Amino acid sequence: MSPQNNLNEWKVTKEFNNQRIDYWLKKKISFITYPILCKFIRKGIVRVNGKRIRNSSILYTGDIIKFSRNIKQQNKLENKEDYNRKFSDFIKELILFKDQDLIIINKPSGLAVQGGTKIKLNVDVMLDSLKFDSIDRPRLVHRIDKETSGILLIARSLDSAKYFGELFKNRLIEKRYIALVYGSPKFKFGKVDHSINYDNKELKSLTYFKRICFKNNISLLVVKPITGRKHQIRYHLKSIGNPIVGETKFKYSRRIQNLYSNQLFLHAYSLNFKTSSGENKEFTAPLPRYFDPFMKELKCLKLTKQDLSFDNLKIFKLIE
Repeated sequence: MSPQNNLNEWKVTKEFNNQRIDYWLKKKISFITYPILCKFIRKGIVRVNGKRIRNSSILYTGDIIKFSRNIKQQNKLENKEDYNRKFSDFIKELILFKDQDLIIINKPSGLAVQGGTKIKLNVDVMLDSLKFDSIDRPRLVHRIDKETSGILLIARSLDSAKYFGELFKNRLIEKRYIALVYGSPKFKFGKVDHSINYDNKELKSLTYFKRICFKNNISLLVVKPITGRKHQIRYHLKSIGNPIVGETKFKYSRRIQNLYSNQLFLHAYSLNFKTSSGENKEFTAPLPRYFDPFMKELKCLKLTKQDLSFDNLKIFKLIE
């Protein structure tokens, strides 16, 4: 595809056989933000074999994907090149690990993973700076909130994106978060299974947590989400009366909200999974410095393996 051309029709190749249309769009039309592509689908601007489709529609080799308007690639690519020049060093400094299959970065709070309404600067537009010696452009396979700091896995090829995407989909990647919350949860070892309403659907959600330290009405929790719903940890902790320090998305007492900081104290701390060769891998992202004063006050300067372990889930009690 030449950046000088207007584009509006493609034929599905065998590498995308039996894949969702929104997956194809994210990979092939990456110069347009995902929310806008979803809008195109809803309005019927994107069609497959002449028919309207949904985000979840499955593609097959030889299908014809057509936009009812020409898509101009040139300006978007120029914007990405501007971002690459300006933020290349910045995104590279976030790298914790890199091999032929993946890149692990420690995303700072305030940086969005993908674009959206009023969001121009994000990880996605900077991925060309992480190509290094590869021909392929790196691909996102999961997301964390803009306000949440921490570990983000980026695939370096289509094959690795499919592999890690399946791991996330089938909950074969263990995720742990560190959170500072107001108050002390009812149980030291707790779990929350409150359903989350998203797009007018009630989605089952499950989160485990351990209270590690408590002092001056602040608790340090290690959190293990089982499902991966949008804002799941933030919603679940608020729903049991222990909102995250700096929380602004969910309403509660203004007095508590402004007690310490507007910085969200939620950090994606670690990922654990098996590689395609069967090797166990675990990556951790150091806590941001703004956690330091609280960690000192709580006397939780170092987290132990026991703190981070969720081996015996039978001891975790359900909080209604």
